[in-house]
Amino acid sequence: MSFTVLGLFDNVEDTARIMKPLEAISTPHDDIRLLSVAPYPDGALYHDKTRMPMWLFALAGGVLGFMLAITVAGGTQAAMNLNVSGKSIVAIPPVAIACYEFSLLGAVLGTFFGMLWYAGLPDWNKLAYDETISLSMIGILVNCESEAVADKVEKIMEDLGAVKTKRGRDDF
Repeated sequence: MSFTVLGLFDNVEDTARIMKPLEAISTPHDDIRLLSVAPYPDGALYHDKTRMPMWLFALAGGVLGFMLAITVAGGTQAAMNLNVSGKSIVAIPPVAIACYEFSLLGAVLGTFFGMLWYAGLPDWNKLAYDETISLSMIGILVNCESEAVADKVEKIMEDLGAVKTKRGRDDF
């Protein structure tokens, strides 16, 4: 069972100072989330080393789109066999245009779904939120593996100037 601690801070400096003590108690960066209405750039509070190869989603979507275009455009021409004065059954230019369009569509859709995948959306399980976050407070959400670690995290947050702390899914 995991325990969740949400600490609310009113300035960025206090929020940034919490990262070193959390690293000292071996909290992985994957278990820490920043909740804020302000779009802080990557590395403002901590450097996230998670690799996100979005190009794989675009490539997979493009390849699937290309194969779908070959199947739809070429398959339709082959299934509806119209012999016109000795020309080939499958006309290359229309199939090439369909391949181009479907490849682009697949790459765009693959990138979109990759973005949703890496953002963890939709996430109906974690409902940790406090209304004061939308009133310019900064929230640090930490998932802990035991209650003892959750106690340590809550103590660290209170020592470093957290305005308010909340624990567990029931409080959110």
